Amino acid sequence: MINLIYIYFLISILFNQERGWTHPETGWEVISGTHMAIYMVSNIYIDNQEAEENHSDAIGVFFENQCIGWDYYNSGLTIIPTIGDDGNNPNFPIDGSLVSLYIYDDSEDVILELQSLEEIPLWNVDTWQNISNLYSCQHNIPIDENGICIDNCNIDPNLDQNIDILDIMTLIDIVLYCSNCEIDCGDINNDNQLDLQDIIIILEIILSN
Repeated sequence: MINLIYIYFLISILFNQERGWTHPETGWEVISGTHMAIYMVSNIYIDNQEAEENHSDAIGVFFENQCIGWDYYNSGLTIIPTIGDDGNNPNFPIDGSLVSLYIYDDSEDVILELQSLEEIPLWNVDTWQNISNLYSCQHNIPIDENGICIDNCNIDPNLDQNIDILDIMTLIDIVLYCSNCEIDCGDINNDNQLDLQDIIIILEIILSN
């Protein structure tokens, strides 16, 4: 199994020169190392639509703020070799480390966080990790229990196509002065009421962007 990992890694370097070590749009870059793990990813969606392949959208695996591997999305299976700390790379993961995945949306020229309905496998050296069904949404808005991006009306209550302080002010006005109003937009957590929880969720989204 270990030999297969190293063989795939060498092939990916020798025969995928267009990928290289640095992603041209994002600057995602990885270094070589002796401690590796392979992440195999399938079925990725952006705003409820499958991501684009053919060297368009790219998937990055991160440990904290460090890119440890990336590759272009493939609709069948995306195989991403990742690098860990072999004693010379202190900013890279060790066994049991948490990792995060991001997608570069080529059509919008934006990086979005990938969300999952299941826990992302921890990084462990010399392992193959399988991840199915990852989701990303505009402005990193959360997904519902079915992996569907929340309606933009809920996340953008003032309907100006931006998620910002104006949306928070709109929700505050509704919460304070319109308790008997019919709810059309802003119920982000789908509990059928506009309250402090919805305001907190929008604030977290703004701060994360």
